[in-house]
Amino acid sequence: MKNLLFFAFAALVALASCQPQAASFKLTGQLEGAADKVVVISIYDKDGVNVKDTLTITEGVVNYSTELTEPVFVLLGEADSRNTINFFADNVEYTINGSLDKIAEADLTGGAVFTVYKSVSDALKEVGEKNDELKKAYGEAGQAGDTAKQKAIYEEYQANQESVENIQMDVVKANPTSPASAFIVNNVYRHKTVEEMKEGLALLDPTLNTSTYYVALSEKIEKLEAVAVGKMAPDFTMNDTEGNPVALSSFKGKYLLVDFWASWCGPCRRENPNVVKLYAEFKDKGFDILGVSLDQKEDAWLKAIQDDQLTWNHVSDLKGWGCEAAKLYAVSGIPHTVLLDKEGMIIAKNLRGEELHAKIAELLN
Repeated sequence: MKNLLFFAFAALVALASCQPQAASFKLTGQLEGAADKVVVISIYDKDGVNVKDTLTITEGVVNYSTELTEPVFVLLGEADSRNTINFFADNVEYTINGSLDKIAEADLTGGAVFTVYKSVSDALKEVGEKNDELKKAYGEAGQAGDTAKQKAIYEEYQANQESVENIQMDVVKANPTSPASAFIVNNVYRHKTVEEMKEGLALLDPTLNTSTYYVALSEKIEKLEAVAVGKMAPDFTMNDTEGNPVALSSFKGKYLLVDFWASWCGPCRRENPNVVKLYAEFKDKGFDILGVSLDQKEDAWLKAIQDDQLTWNHVSDLKGWGCEAAKLYAVSGIPHTVLLDKEGMIIAKNLRGEELHAKIAELLN
């Protein structure tokens, strides 16, 4: 099955590559139900999803064009809605026919990079539909008290989940020069280890090294290497809860836990009681904490500090995921912790709960 997928993807791309190139990205067709609604096209780049343009659709007719600086992943749909059709676009002619209300199901055709990514999205959609069926069957087996059947269904579900990455990597290996492959590699590898990220980039042809998605993963590797265990922690300054600037370097002389969190982060809030106990036990023994919030709303940030009784130092630039310190430390998920020694060297990362307590006790008891 795996080999069949591989050759099918390669054949699709070979056919698509014969399509004539255009000077711009052109989207034409019919999109019913778009009257009096704002339809936007957004681009997903290394800074996230950003609206590029608004489409004017008259009597359901789509006739839009723009020049893309490079092939990119785009989302098309009604403004402020999760109902979008997502695809890879470049400067060729695309057609779309369907309904705005069910735009994800619209018939869309495009060029070579579109075909590469569509082969992935179609295969993953099939896996998702199969998993939905398995979830339903698992529930029915549970109601019938058939634990043996539940076990078999769960194993099949896990196998399907594990196949997701293989499906994507098969496409990348078949199309190492496609910009869509750079996007796929970035998505699959950006939460992995530095070494795994490098392995992912090695699957891509060097001609892709200027792609937004190749650059994004390369930059993340550089940032992670700069904040690896054994490196001196990069300094930063950010305002505290009263608007006073606080520098990371001002905490030298103590073991310091830099705790990236946010009021809206459930796992962070659940971990806070453990951190409160840790601080109470070791704050008089040469241990301190600097909370770095990824909040955007000051009131929510301050309320969470008070509600959770977080009595240590807190800073934030209230930029959410745009937090400058979080970007400096390549934070991709929270809670995220960085433990520094008395000289400001990084000695551990992402310790929580009992593991964190054991490490601090080892250092200070």
